Amino acid sequence: MIGVVLPIPGHSEGRLPRLDASTAFFQLRTALSLSQKFAFQGCTRRSDRIAAWISLEAPDALARDPTQVGLWVARGVRVFSIAGKRDNDVATSSTRIGPGPITGLTRAGHEVVRQILAAGALVDVSDASALSVDEVTDMARAWHVPVIATHSNARALADSPWNLADAQIREIAASNGIIGVTAVHGMLAPGRTSSILHVVKQILYLVQVAGSDHVALGIGFESGVSPLVDLKSAADSPRLAADLRDAGMSEEDIARVFYKNALRVLCATSGVPLKAGH
Repeated sequence: MIGVVLPIPGHSEGRLPRLDASTAFFQLRTALSLSQKFAFQGCTRRSDRIAAWISLEAPDALARDPTQVGLWVARGVRVFSIAGKRDNDVATSSTRIGPGPITGLTRAGHEVVRQILAAGALVDVSDASALSVDEVTDMARAWHVPVIATHSNARALADSPWNLADAQIREIAASNGIIGVTAVHGMLAPGRTSSILHVVKQILYLVQVAGSDHVALGIGFESGVSPLVDLKSAADSPRLAADLRDAGMSEEDIARVFYKNALRVLCATSGVPLKAGH
C-alpha cells in the first residue's frame, strides 16, 4: 500500500449523525497521527508509512463562502469534490432529479473552482454533469492544474450516469489529470454481478482512451463500498496486478496505474498558490 485519499463528508450520511466538516477533519487528522501508520500529505516517500491525503466533500458550504477554500488548503486538504448524487450550490450532478435542463457550474461554483485552482489544489469531477466537467477542465487549462475523477469508470463499458463518456475522459487526460477506476458494483456492471474482471476491462479501456499516464485506482475500500467477491481489500491488489499482466499490460504501466500517476498528480504543486496562465 503506497497511499490513500480519505474523504471528509460535509453532510450527514444515512443514519450517521450530522458532523460538520471541521470536526470531521480534525478527528481524522488526529486518528492519522495516533495510528503512526500514515504520513499526512506523504509526498516524501517513507517505507514505514502509508501516504494519506484528504478530500473535502462540502460544496454547499464552500459556495456560501468561497474564501474558505484557502483555509482548507492551509489545513492540508488536497482534493475538493464538487458534485454528488444531487445538484448542489456549486455544480449539477450527473444524476440530477427533477425538471429542467442540466446546467454546469453555478455562479458561486465558478468562484469556488477558481479559488481551488488558484491555490494549486485539485478539483474532483466524479459525479458531476458533463457541462460541469467541461467548465472545470476549461478553467483548469488556464491555471495549468490537473483535473481528477477520484471514482469514475468508462460509460462505454458500463452505462451508468456516474461514469464518464470518452470525451470527458480525454478532457481530463488533456489536463494531465487522472481517472480513478472504482469497484462500485453499479459502475462496473449495472444490473449484473461484477468482479475483478470488470475492473481489469475498465483499466484497459481507460488506458486505451486516455493513455497510461492518466489512469489510477479509486477502488473505494475506505469508503464503505461493498467489496467484490474477488477484490475484497487492498490485500487482493497482487491478483489485480497479475490479471493486468496476463492481459498484456507492461510492468511500467501497471506501476503507473497502481501508484505513480496518483503520486504525480497529488504531489504536483501541492499547496502552492498559482497564477492563471502560469
